Amino acid sequence: MAEILQKIISCPKGHYYDANQYDRCPLCASGTFPETEDPFSSGNGGGDRPREQPGRNFSNTIDPLTPTNPGNNMGKTQFVDVDAPAGAPAPVVGWLVAVDGPCRGTDYRIHTGYNYIGRETGDIRIQGDAAISAEKDANVTYVPQTKRFYIAHELGKNVLLVNDLPVIGGGVELHNYDRITIGNTKLLFVGLCGEQFSWADGGKTDG
Repeated sequence: MAEILQKIISCPKGHYYDANQYDRCPLCASGTFPETEDPFSSGNGGGDRPREQPGRNFSNTIDPLTPTNPGNNMGKTQFVDVDAPAGAPAPVVGWLVAVDGPCRGTDYRIHTGYNYIGRETGDIRIQGDAAISAEKDANVTYVPQTKRFYIAHELGKNVLLVNDLPVIGGGVELHNYDRITIGNTKLLFVGLCGEQFSWADGGKTDG
């Protein structure tokens, strides 16, 4: 198959030529064009083309660019659960148990990363408590790198309490059997993962 792609480069004097056909600039060799004239813009009033500065030799290869295996997830942010075995669903790392309020006796699973609490939407849905925001009232986070849990206030209008103390700023660390008050609901925190157990360690317990 005949070679149809051109390798257009410029010589030190700013002349453009096809390097596949010429070993050196044919214009400089023949003296056909002066140094300041661009052969591609001469003739029919073609617009001025920016020229390379004398002494700077940039090689510009004109080749078509085709994306390789673009896939279906380009531009999407994906969360990878580092505690989960390959191909397995995200395992539970802890629980919140409602000990008082409209949903008393209900347990809610916590997974790695952010777990948003809301009345209608979120990872943890506490339905029936009108004092809880419809979405993102608060969040419980498990960080597998440190094996620690945290809770932080989000969009809720009510004060979030842990052991009857307000959660201010960036949040507080959670410990087993801490009591959380959100809206009219009281929750008990129970952590599964921590220093003695982690899914990242193959589900083995210490001791």
